[in-house]
Amino acid sequence: MYGNNTKVFFTTSICVLIVAIVMASWGFPKIVRQQIKKNLQLDNSSAMFEKWRVLPMPLSFKVYLFTVTNTEDINNGEKPILKEIGPYVYKEYRRKRILGYGDNDTIRYMLKKTFEFDEEASGELSQDDEITVINYSYMATILTVNDMMPSALGLVNSALGSFFPNLTDPFLRVRVRDLLFDGIYLNCVGDNAALSLVCGKIKLDKPPAMRPSEDGNGFYFSMFGHLNRTESGPYDMVRGTENINELGHIVAYDGKTVMKQWGDPYCGKLNGSDSSIFPPFQNGVPKRIYTFEPEICRSLYASLVDKRTIFNMSAYYYEIDETALASKTMNPGNKCFCKINWSNNHDGCLLMGLLNLNPCKNVPAILSLPHFYLASEELLEYFKGGVKPEREKHTTFAYLESGAELPKDIQQELVQANTLLTYVEVARWVILTIAILLCVISAFMVTRTGLKPWPKSHNSLHLHVPDKDVVQDLSLKRETIAPQFLASDLAPTTERAEGFL
Repeated sequence: MYGNNTKVFFTTSICVLIVAIVMASWGFPKIVRQQIKKNLQLDNSSAMFEKWRVLPMPLSFKVYLFTVTNTEDINNGEKPILKEIGPYVYKEYRRKRILGYGDNDTIRYMLKKTFEFDEEASGELSQDDEITVINYSYMATILTVNDMMPSALGLVNSALGSFFPNLTDPFLRVRVRDLLFDGIYLNCVGDNAALSLVCGKIKLDKPPAMRPSEDGNGFYFSMFGHLNRTESGPYDMVRGTENINELGHIVAYDGKTVMKQWGDPYCGKLNGSDSSIFPPFQNGVPKRIYTFEPEICRSLYASLVDKRTIFNMSAYYYEIDETALASKTMNPGNKCFCKINWSNNHDGCLLMGLLNLNPCKNVPAILSLPHFYLASEELLEYFKGGVKPEREKHTTFAYLESGAELPKDIQQELVQANTLLTYVEVARWVILTIAILLCVISAFMVTRTGLKPWPKSHNSLHLHVPDKDVVQDLSLKRETIAPQFLASDLAPTTERAEGFL
């Protein structure tokens, strides 16, 4: 009885081992992938959908500003000396308005960003701080007129005294709140024909940074005020219900599948997400992650640096690298970001680390990373002081799983999800280990009982040694039997082999 139980135990342990191997190598990973897909895909029933639609916590929007400290020296031909002030911290809230669902597993939505000044996080800094900056609107007007009608530059310049109140030099003394969100008033009332030309051009182009005043007599210029007033979009994004690896990919913006401002399909290609959601790393960790930013009419990418720990979890750390804003010499693919027809003696390509925003926003503005980080060192020669690029301070980075300063409750939710995945990973290897141990123990028990683990086959050949007397008697009979009969009588059938060999 004990032997039979041992055989059953051994057979059962083998079956358990087979099931454990299948579950460890295929079953558990498939279950995890299905749960991830179910929770991440942009469907009303998924755990992620509502968090994606309305971001459950505000992002920290930090603004650092340069104030010019030597305006008189600059007016006399000296290089600028800058002083960095900040960060002025704003809480950024994001909400999406769903417009509907399209073909190819897409969802269409509008994105609304709202910014609120965070006094506590900004410390001693106030929105009423006054800084001295280059007069962006003044310089933009001069450059625009010079680009359109150089002969009218003198005429227009005479009208700018009315357009810009308190204009004494190319610098603007302004409160932080007015520069960033509230707006700087620009007057359009006057008999000057050039003033009418400038204001008419603004009304025609409707640049986002300009909003009409309530009385219709002018405009307000601000850097980010339009973000508080208007939605961006519509975006068409892949939902991931059919292919989770395409989750979050932007396939169209404002009805366009290519940003035509650059005049080239490579530079105008829509890559990546809106930075709010990324697909899970089911096919390996990508070397680059892409995000589409409509404010600059292009996609940017960050490259994988290494694996780090955040909130006591493992996360992949990505940084924007120098090739993203590289010059055409270092990255020939970036040539199409140059401004076409800039002038007869310039190909429109800027130095390393700069992006011309004129094709995107129709304003003479240039984008760079803070302090010209990853840009040409030649740019630093234009300043006498205050500009010092440092990787630790000025790089742009992202963490996956997370890329924001999260409140404690959201951190805890991420930690719990990460812990659950860890438990599942440990569980499948524990089960496999237990199955192996059961097989080892059962095999040992079979060996101790002296039983063979497998039942004998009915087609096998079994040999039995007869008694000594039987062998002698058989030998005598062989001597008296004719040889021709002996061969046939001892034919090796199964029955005779079992009884007489």
